[in-house]
Amino acid sequence: GQLPERINSEVFQVDYYRNGKLQLLFSTRSSLYLIDRNGNFVEKYPVKLRSPSTCGVAVFDYDRNRDYRIFIACEDRHVYVYTKEGNLLPGWGFDKSESEVTQPVEHFRIGDRDFIVFGDRFKTYLLDRKGNTRIDVETYFPRSANNGYMLYSPRDGSGPGIATTDTTG
Repeated sequence: GQLPERINSEVFQVDYYRNGKLQLLFSTRSSLYLIDRNGNFVEKYPVKLRSPSTCGVAVFDYDRNRDYRIFIACEDRHVYVYTKEGNLLPGWGFDKSESEVTQPVEHFRIGDRDFIVFGDRFKTYLLDRKGNTRIDVETYFPRSANNGYMLYSPRDGSGPGIATTDTTG
């Protein structure tokens, strides 16, 4: 069938039933979709978002055990996290960004610590898996609309960091 809106994200392959058969998960402006191999919606999907999304969905499988976490930023400045079953993740503590988040949320693991990373117009957020601030980024700058974040390891061995660009590159 026809979707009521354009897809606004990557299309992620997930193993919802943990049986080796893959389903497709993606977002539109107003909903999350999970479609099986026959083109049918998986139970509870599509999931209507609490507010229109401002970027595409991101899907992470932290421990490679198919216990997916589905992140999406919305116009109400909340970043929502869903379980694969389409429920809001209990215990997610992030309140609101200062302005709209217009690029998908990213995930990095440094050692045994997870970093949930995203930025709005001027601020970068580095959170833990529960949505608490892991590192408070006090530097504000106009973020580039075209570049996300990357993990880098300096040659001098000074420890890993996360890089992005401002509007001047």
